[in-house]
Amino acid sequence: MTTDTHELILLRHAEARAPRGKQDDFDRVLSARGEADAERLGTWLRQQEWIFDLVYCSPAARTRSTLASVLPFHALDARLLPDLYLADAGTLQRIANEIPAVGRALLLAHNPGLEQFANALCGWSAPRALPTCGLLRLRREADGTARLIESWQP
Repeated sequence: MTTDTHELILLRHAEARAPRGKQDDFDRVLSARGEADAERLGTWLRQQEWIFDLVYCSPAARTRSTLASVLPFHALDARLLPDLYLADAGTLQRIANEIPAVGRALLLAHNPGLEQFANALCGWSAPRALPTCGLLRLRREADGTARLIESWQP
């Protein structure tokens, strides 16, 4: 993991509607609750006045919609990475290792991989739940681990 990256923000997409008929999982859109949660998170992030140097997002409909609500100014410059769609913890680790040295990077992806990656990265012995639209702000350490600075959940 690049030690010059000071913060890694992990964001799980907001709640999606259940698939309708033969709808593909990739195309699922946000539920009304998911839209409201993403809007609340967007308000909170604007209050924090965080600057994101890099934004990586799964290309699934629900992650792109979450990004558009949460960080509308980053929706166009986000890097849509197909590997983030339903990525497991190992894939997320590989992607995190490839992030260039920046001040703050965001990974917007899916569970269970995102939660498992956070648990492994922070060395938590017991699983910690990351709800839909949940955010973890991690400080990356020189030894390749991270520690939780703060979290947000709807």
